[in-house]
Amino acid sequence: MKSRLMAALLLLTLAACASSPPTRFFALDPVPGGGGAADHTAGKAVKIDAVHIPPALDRNSMVRGESDNQLQISSQDRWAGDLGEMIRRVLTQNLASRLPSGMVIAPESPAPPSARGLVVDILTFQPQGGEVVLDADWTLLEGTQSNPVLRRSVHLTAASASSAQGEAAAMSALLGQLADGIAAAIGGASPGSGQ
Repeated sequence: MKSRLMAALLLLTLAACASSPPTRFFALDPVPGGGGAADHTAGKAVKIDAVHIPPALDRNSMVRGESDNQLQISSQDRWAGDLGEMIRRVLTQNLASRLPSGMVIAPESPAPPSARGLVVDILTFQPQGGEVVLDADWTLLEGTQSNPVLRRSVHLTAASASSAQGEAAAMSALLGQLADGIAAAIGGASPGSGQ
């Protein structure tokens, strides 16, 4: 009797495992600029030094905002890599397609002493009620003391499909819009140009 009960439990466990949905992995992709590389006269190289994301988003699972201060953390939909580093890589590629050739330095490449640094603080970056919301602050730094040259806050939204793939695509599109704004602002930034 005991062995039959154990066998039945084992079969139920195997059946439950066999019917669980597969884990799906998603990545953010660069979005080409609309008009090609911008013609800026500033010409100083720039490198994204850091992208900071909130602890609630700093995980492998995709996070969705819900009402009443709740977050849904998916057990099947996951990021293909570290989300902060993925955002940094995609923003770098986006900026490289919007600024003159050679102006954007890759994350792992050494930067010359004259290069400016860019720090991006992501405050919100997740699906919420049928759209994806991106709230971020970014700061352009210059010199060995990393003096702030320019600061901006952005609030961007994009309509999103109700699938994880649609959400990742909308998030990629928002990173393209963020890069549009950064590229436009960086071209005219100079020391003491304001914040």
